[in-house]
Amino acid sequence: MESIAYTHKSDNTMTRGSQKRFFEKLSIYCDKYAEQIPVTFVLGFYVTLVVNRWWNQFVNLPWPDRLMFLISSCVQGRDEYGRLIRRTLMRYVNLTSLLIFRSVSTAVYKRFPTMDHVVGA
Repeated sequence: MESIAYTHKSDNTMTRGSQKRFFEKLSIYCDKYAEQIPVTFVLGFYVTLVVNRWWNQFVNLPWPDRLMFLISSCVQGRDEYGRLIRRTLMRYVNLTSLLIFRSVSTAVYKRFPTMDHVVGA
């Protein structure tokens, strides 16, 4: 198909009428094979592809609460020192999430355009 289009474009000696006949033949050829595969079938594949990409992006978002549960179960201590370590680790997790979202999302970037805004928050 690409070779037909390529030779058609590179051949400058074709007249207007022969170009029209060539295009009509090419259209009939493509239409003959388009009837074999229904449009709804192809559209179903496309929708599935788009939804799967969106779902994979959603699943792969970093959720700080999952890491928070892991930190709270692994970092021992009921005293002030253990609490400060857990809180500091979660602040680092939130900071890394913010930096990731800032590089991906325009809404987050508008909220935190510079590092001064991040520090101020």
